[in-house]
Amino acid sequence: MNYYEITSNYYSKWLGKDNSLDIASEQCQFIYSSERNKIQFGYATRYDLILFYQPNRMIVSYGNKMLPYLEDLKRRIQEFTSLEEIKDTLNNSLGKKVNHSLKFVFNKFPTYEIKSVVLKENQYYEYLEFYKRTNPSCTNTDWLEEYFIGMTKERTCCGFFLDKNLVSCTDSPCMPYMSDAVQEIGINTIEDYRGRGYATDACVLCAQEIIKNGKCPQWSTSIENMASQKLARNVGFIKFADVLTVTL
Repeated sequence: MNYYEITSNYYSKWLGKDNSLDIASEQCQFIYSSERNKIQFGYATRYDLILFYQPNRMIVSYGNKMLPYLEDLKRRIQEFTSLEEIKDTLNNSLGKKVNHSLKFVFNKFPTYEIKSVVLKENQYYEYLEFYKRTNPSCTNTDWLEEYFIGMTKERTCCGFFLDKNLVSCTDSPCMPYMSDAVQEIGINTIEDYRGRGYATDACVLCAQEIIKNGKCPQWSTSIENMASQKLARNVGFIKFADVLTVTL
């Protein structure tokens, strides 16, 4: 499986133009996409602007709400020398928060013995108790059992048990594009058990199961979440790109 190619295709879908990441360019590319005018499946908000940044390319995907700012942005963006300058300029010119995330591409598995297990449908009670502990503010879990059963069928709900208690467990975020070819890994760990390697163990098993399903594992996190970035690398991912998003 060509992880890099599949991941590139996935983010090309996000940008609104197939194969948009195939060619490196010193010039910033601007792509109008009607996808920027709607909320993507599984997400809570619309992204009016997505700026995809790698050392050898920069691509801006924009929608209708960005049109009044477009020409000024095209002019300004040629003057940028760093990603931080881009963030500052976007924040100042648009007057909205600029969210910064890191996207990863799978590289290779670490070598060690996995102790996590794939949860089965009859282990819903253990998962429910775990979910309540990691999401104490959630008051409605009516939807959770169906979601859990779906994950067990895909074998992507992988957990680490300690003294018969589920302490770290993966989940499967919705994929707005290429859901037949990619699957992002989500992970939660009970606070008292963090930093012990349990999340790494569960995520490695989850990545293995995703690949067995014929899909490419994905990882995404915010620039502030250093723990998630470290975890991604421990699982076998390497950095793919920086992505800035703005909602107007």
